[in-house]
Amino acid sequence: MALGEGMYDATDPDLTAFKKAGGKLILWHGLGDQHIPSVGTMAYYKAVEKAVGGEAATMSFARLFLLPGVAHCGGGQGPDTFDALTAITDWVTKGTAPANLTTKSVDSSGNTTATRPVYPFPYYAKNTTGGPATEASSYTPVKSTAEANLRLNWLGSFRSGYETVGNWAGGKWIVTKAKKRA
Repeated sequence: MALGEGMYDATDPDLTAFKKAGGKLILWHGLGDQHIPSVGTMAYYKAVEKAVGGEAATMSFARLFLLPGVAHCGGGQGPDTFDALTAITDWVTKGTAPANLTTKSVDSSGNTTATRPVYPFPYYAKNTTGGPATEASSYTPVKSTAEANLRLNWLGSFRSGYETVGNWAGGKWIVTKAKKRA
């Protein structure tokens, strides 16, 4: 086993222990990410759903937000500024799960030029009011049948049981297989 193998790998979809401990998770991915395809994050989220018992069970502790036009870690043509910290804090401290994140575009002077809601996967924001495309109030959530029924032949694997832990022992860094959690 190579040093760190399995320790830095974030592909285990079985988050039941995290959920049982009261954990909350907000994932987000820019759909315009030029470095890491968003389909991998969607595939992981679908694997989490399968591991923890479906969409409703997953949404009770985890949400995935897909940001249209947003590049890798921000930027791009879509509104890329949002406050996930307040959303996760409210979820943990008040039990209020984020129904959406309001994203905004900001110009070089710091002025907001557009706002748009982003809804948890598999929902997307659709302008159903006919209002301005630059105003979040113009949008409502619509469930994407394509994403809700997403089936991927993922080249990699999402699996449990390979995780390792590292600790100092006798002046050496020792990597061993992680013990199963109850």
